Amino acid sequence: MASVFKRKYTKVVDGKRVKKQSQSWYVKYRDADGIERRVKGYKDKTATAQLAATLEREAELARSGVVNPYAEQQKKPLVEHLKDFRQSLLDRGNTKDHARLTHNRVRAVLSGCKFVLISDVRASRVQRYLAERRQLGLSVKTGNYYLTAAKGFFNWMVDDKRIGENPIAHLKGQNANADIRRVRRALEPDEIRQLLEATAEAPERFGMSGYERSLLYRFAAETGLRGDIVKCCG
Repeated sequence: MASVFKRKYTKVVDGKRVKKQSQSWYVKYRDADGIERRVKGYKDKTATAQLAATLEREAELARSGVVNPYAEQQKKPLVEHLKDFRQSLLDRGNTKDHARLTHNRVRAVLSGCKFVLISDVRASRVQRYLAERRQLGLSVKTGNYYLTAAKGFFNWMVDDKRIGENPIAHLKGQNANADIRRVRRALEPDEIRQLLEATAEAPERFGMSGYERSLLYRFAAETGLRGDIVKCCG
């Protein structure tokens, strides 16, 4: 039976021997050959206990002749995989803002569901997390963004040979059209004038001065391209 413990050692402080405990937890288990192994875990006891369960399960499979090609990757915390995913987004040409936003959404799901290792992931818990967030005011549209980000993360793990399948691939987003938070309408001429004047005096944003953005908004208002302009620079 695998167990977790803190390593004890003695340190000399001001000429005196002082007993100390390691900050990280360790796992003690027997491998497929029956040899006792000690593996360094994490500072979090729960995460280390989950690692212990994974190591013990792998040893049992190995004794049965089953080899898990993803064993090493499954021992890494999901937050470490997430850092690699964020870098992958940047390497594929995505903007820093997109990579940051996607990373933060996935991290929120992992944290909210208390997923530490890939073995913890359950689709039902993701559904429950998003439902609870909606009860607290999260829009369906934004909830779908969170789900898309999480599914993208696990798809990347599959493509990068870190896991065999996406554990939440079957989850579907909800109908955002049934959750309209605000009704859009055309601005009145006086409202457009106030918008242009306020924007012209505003500080630089999206690499454009306030005056440049006011010209862009005026062009959008006069040509009917408001939606595309707002998505780009709103």
